[in-house]
Amino acid sequence: MIINYGSLAYFIPFVVTGGLAAGVYFLFRRRTEFVKKLVVFILMAVNILQHVLKQFVWPHYFGNAYPDLINTAYNMCATLIIISPFVLISKSRAFRQFLTYVGTAAGVVTMIVPYWYIGQTMWQWDVLRYYFCHGLLVLTSILPALWGVYKFNWRDFYKFPFIFFLLLILIAFNDLVFWCLGVVGDYSNGNFFDVLYEANPCWMMHPNDTFSFILPVIDFFTPDVFFGDAATGRPYTPILWYAIPMTLMFWVLGIILGAIIDHKGFAADMKAFAGFMRSLFGGRAGSVSPVFGVKIRYRKPRFSCGRKRR
Repeated sequence: MIINYGSLAYFIPFVVTGGLAAGVYFLFRRRTEFVKKLVVFILMAVNILQHVLKQFVWPHYFGNAYPDLINTAYNMCATLIIISPFVLISKSRAFRQFLTYVGTAAGVVTMIVPYWYIGQTMWQWDVLRYYFCHGLLVLTSILPALWGVYKFNWRDFYKFPFIFFLLLILIAFNDLVFWCLGVVGDYSNGNFFDVLYEANPCWMMHPNDTFSFILPVIDFFTPDVFFGDAATGRPYTPILWYAIPMTLMFWVLGIILGAIIDHKGFAADMKAFAGFMRSLFGGRAGSVSPVFGVKIRYRKPRFSCGRKRR
């Protein structure tokens, strides 16, 4: 079965991942929170083991075909897989929401655009591993949210870009450590900046040529000083070349998703904000105007000393 956009092989991973997600969800939805967390933790552990042991588990990786760096937190999906158990046991609401949003999106997008394997047969170890690990990433990201293990609050939207850039720094630090240890395989030649520029995790160093069509959008929000210049050999400024549009994207999508998922909290906050704006700008100071259509009952005045005035 050859993988091409729109082919049968292209849609099989979506059907399998969706079927597994639905099956596990309905099988354990009435269980206790402890059992749900245990199920998710087991799936996370399996994904971590297949990731760090891929050179020994998957025959396609035998030998020196891939650098040892690929077993580490070398890109965003790998980092999310590795940190997922720590997020599960943590009390950080923002990190849990980030893992739900970005983990689910990363797993789905990689299956939507498998450009490494277009034109190849599905029945090879590396392709199966690719869909297996990203399918598990989707399951472990979305199931805790569907079961109510993760709580959502739309107010956390502003934190998401900072978490994303923190993970980028961790990825760069991970690559630096393994470059110093000399276990980055074919990336070992040159200085660390060259290694990071060649590996280019999460496009932090420059855009991917395959997706160059989105550059005009990024260029609209990013100062030219952060962009590279092929004519002069000036490289892109790491991370800063897309920091502004990424921040705006996380904020906009965070508000939209938060308003949908945490609709009660969002509606309550918007109602309170509207009331504040009315009190700030509506009517004259010192006067109270009843809402149109609302009847006001006035009490008769009462006098002091307990007797009526004649």
